[in-house]
Amino acid sequence: MRNFMLCGLTLLFCSSTLSQSYATSDIRVLLDNGIATVNIIFSTKHRGFVDGILKFDATSGLEWQLEALESRLYVDNENIGQSITFQPIGSLINWRGQKYRGAIQFVAVGEKIRVINRLDLEQYLRGVVPAEMQGNWPLEALKAQAVASRSYALARLNPQGDYDVCGTIQCQVYRGVSVEHNRSDRAIRETNGTVLMHQGEIAVTYYHSDSGGTVASSAEVWGVFEPYLVSKSDVGTYTPHRNWQFRIDPSRVTTALRGLGSDIGSVSSLQILEYSESGRVSQLKISGSDGSLVLKGQVLNKIVRGWGMKSTLFVLLDGLTAQGDGWGHGVGMSQYGAKQLAQSGYKYSEILRFYYPGTRLTNVRSPRTPKE
Repeated sequence: MRNFMLCGLTLLFCSSTLSQSYATSDIRVLLDNGIATVNIIFSTKHRGFVDGILKFDATSGLEWQLEALESRLYVDNENIGQSITFQPIGSLINWRGQKYRGAIQFVAVGEKIRVINRLDLEQYLRGVVPAEMQGNWPLEALKAQAVASRSYALARLNPQGDYDVCGTIQCQVYRGVSVEHNRSDRAIRETNGTVLMHQGEIAVTYYHSDSGGTVASSAEVWGVFEPYLVSKSDVGTYTPHRNWQFRIDPSRVTTALRGLGSDIGSVSSLQILEYSESGRVSQLKISGSDGSLVLKGQVLNKIVRGWGMKSTLFVLLDGLTAQGDGWGHGVGMSQYGAKQLAQSGYKYSEILRFYYPGTRLTNVRSPRTPKE
C-alpha cells in the first residue's frame, strides 16, 4: 500500500492527431505502473472525472483508497469505473515527492493501478528538456533539445493506449516542476510548436548523451532503417564519457541471462565476434561453465546497458574488462555534440540538420515553416 498526497490537479484531454489544433495537444506520461492500492489525501479543492465524465466536486480533507479488481477501480468497495482523473483548482500534483503540472489519472489494469500525468505538451517539455540537458548549456543546444524532445513526444502519441510515453530513460526523462529552468523554458518558448518532419511524418528524433565520436544508425542498433538516423562521424569534443573502463561483474551477467531464460552457468569470459558500421559491438559471445551464448541486436544493447556499461562502443582488454567511449545508444543527436556545435556558433536548426539529415523544421502551430 502506498500513500500519496494530491496537492491539486488539472484535467487536460489528449488530442490524437496533428490535424487537431496544436493548442489542445496534450500528452499522457506514465509515472507508475503496477500499484495494488493507493491511498489519496486531497489537500485542495478538486474535481473528479470518471471515464471522462464529471462526477463530483470536493473540498480538501477528503481521503480515498483506490483498489483495482478485474480492470475496475474501487473506492470503499464501490465500483467507480476503469479510470478516474483528478483536476485541481489552482495547484500542482504531488506524486512520490515530485510536483507535476496538469492532471493525474488512475487506470485499472487487471489487479493493478497505472498512474498517468496528463498535461499540455509544452508544459511537459519544461520537465523534460532540463532533465535531459543541463539548463546552463548554450541556448542553441537547448533549442535543439527542445525540438528533438517535442518531435519525439508527438511521434509517440498513442490514442489507442492508456499513455503515450514513460517518464524514464526508456522514453525520455521527465521530472516535472522540480527541474524547470529559466533558460530551457526560454528555449521551449522560442521554438514553440516546432518539430522535425520527414516525408510528411514527424521524425522519431532519438538522441543520446555522447556518441563517442561516431553516431550510430537506427538499423545497426535496433534493426529498423530510417534515412535520417544514419551512421556518421560526430564533431570532436571532450566529454566525461570518453576512454572509460568497466570491469564486468560475472554475477550480473549471469542474472541478466537468466532473465532472458538462458543459463550458461558461471560466466567466465566475453568475446566480441562482430562490430557494426559505427564501431559498436554487434555480436558478443558469453562463455560460462555450462555453455555459451551469442547476443546481438536489441537484446545485446539492453543487456549490456543493464550491466552498467555506458555504451556498446567498446573493446575488451581481457575477458571481463571493457574500454570504451560514449554514453547511450548513439543514435540521432549527441547532446555533447550539440553543445560543442552551439559553442562553435551553430544555430539550433543547423545542429538538427547535422544530426537528422533530410528532415525539415515545421511549426505545427501554423502552416508556415519557421525562419532558420
